[in-house]
Order: sequence, then C-alpha cells, then structure tokens
Amino acid sequence: MMITELVLGSLLFIGDSHSVGPFGQKLDAELRTLDAKVTTATSCGTIVANWYQTANTTCGYLERDVDGTTRRGTTGPVPRFTTLLAQHRPSHVIVALATNYANYPDENFIVRDMRKMASDIVATGAKCFWIGMPTSRKLATKHEKIDRLTRQAVSDLCTYFDSFAVTTYPATGSDGIHFYFQGGKEVAENWAKEAFSAFEKEL
Repeated sequence: MMITELVLGSLLFIGDSHSVGPFGQKLDAELRTLDAKVTTATSCGTIVANWYQTANTTCGYLERDVDGTTRRGTTGPVPRFTTLLAQHRPSHVIVALATNYANYPDENFIVRDMRKMASDIVATGAKCFWIGMPTSRKLATKHEKIDRLTRQAVSDLCTYFDSFAVTTYPATGSDGIHFYFQGGKEVAENWAKEAFSAFEKEL
C-alpha cells in the first residue's frame, strides 16, 4: 500500500490569479497524481477575507471538482471557504494567497486575515500548507514585507513554502506580476513542481 493511501483523504487547493493560471493548473495536475480526492477552487484578485464573504471576481476563476469537472470564466462568485471545508472535509489544505496583500498598508490586518484561515484549517484537524508570494517585477519592493507577514501569520500553523526561492521574473515585458510572458509558463510550472515536491515531503 502506498504511503499516500495511509495519510491522504481529500485535498483542497485554493488560490488567487497565479492559481487560476499556469502555476495553479500545474499544481492541480500534480496533486491529482496522489491517491487522494482533489478539489481546486481559485479566484483572481482575492485575499483571505474574500473567501469568507459574498464576493465576486471579475478577472478570472478556475474550479475543478474531484471527478475533474472544470468550470472557468472571467466573472463569478468566490466560493465560501467555510462551505468548502464542510463539503470536502479535507485532510490537507493547500493555500496560495499572498500576492494580493502587497498594496495593503495595514500589516496587522494582513496577519489577522491570513491567520484566520490558517487557524480554521487546523481547527478541523486538517494539515495546512501555505504557498508564499512569488517573485515579481511590479511588486518587488513589497516582497520582503509580504514574505515576513505571511510567515508571521501562518508559520506556526502551516508548512510555509518560500516561492521567491524558485521563481524569477524578467526585467521587462509582461504585466510585472503574472507568468504569461514568453517562458513564463515554464517558470510557473517549475514553481508548481517545487511546491508539490515540498508538499509531498510533508506526507
């Protein structure tokens, strides 16, 4: 019997626009190689607070059910995190929400917001794996702050994955944040592979 059969049940993966894009699509595919039921729910432009209230994304979403049924579009509701937890009762939750805090000035809010989700995950008995903000050009001056605050918020509750260490961004071109530039898909997919490898080691 594989070790994943012993420790894995239902996996829940949530994230923002990076997870709607090539990073999230690759990570979803990697997670589905495990002997587990995988549900993916991603919404562009979101922070944790959006997953606890009535909110909509207007820049893209991707959802994939356990059976692989996929829904995607530009505008749609952000799923309620509490509903996802109740429906899927995950053994592990993978969270990729960090980048959209970059322009929030209130550091206490950022820490409280992320910590709420991390606390809710572990309160169910699930394991938490939190993926940090990747490298960007447009938000480069915010990298240290967001890394520091994310670690402060979740590192005692979740395994924290440092995305800066495995991502690069060009000096020119693209929008300065997302990995839609030439060669960007390869960077995003490698990021996903590295995150998956780190997650798998936690099992």
